[in-house]
Amino acid sequence: MIRTGAPPPETGGVEIVLFAGPIHTDILIPATPQVRNRLGFLAGAGMPINHPGVAWISIGWGARDFYTTTGDYADLSVRPVWRAVTGDDAVMRVDLAGPLHADLDLPRLRLSPAQFDALLGGITAGFASDRPIAHPGFNATDRFYPATGRFHLLRTCNAWVGDLLRGAGVRIGIWTPFTWSLQ
Repeated sequence: MIRTGAPPPETGGVEIVLFAGPIHTDILIPATPQVRNRLGFLAGAGMPINHPGVAWISIGWGARDFYTTTGDYADLSVRPVWRAVTGDDAVMRVDLAGPLHADLDLPRLRLSPAQFDALLGGITAGFASDRPIAHPGFNATDRFYPATGRFHLLRTCNAWVGDLLRGAGVRIGIWTPFTWSLQ
């Protein structure tokens, strides 16, 4: 795989986590004061981002119809899949998490402070609005927001994650349409 960007810093910096399922990857960013400040609009939507138990904020991007109707694969139907393949509006899903279990084997990336700031800038630029869409979410702590761009077969959630990382100067593949292409 051809990778672009700078190698990770040897020490220091900020650690992020890639949380991938079979077809989708979210970015987990630490709920630092800087992050809580930049994403402060989430509190206005009822998300308790300032709760002391919140250690991570999960950010994902995807096709609106597919992402908001497919809580798990048992919910899968033809219409959202067709719209995802041919093109759909994008949404961002934001969720909150406490400390991660130490035994979780998740890909972790160490970013320099400048890379992390650029990543956070890319994430915030991905929100088309600071008001969530009218959707109940899948749990008590998640919300969907209108996002910039359109989702389609060649512009997947994983490609979005790769673009964000590449835009922050992180060493990542040139095109990352699949979960495994982000490894």
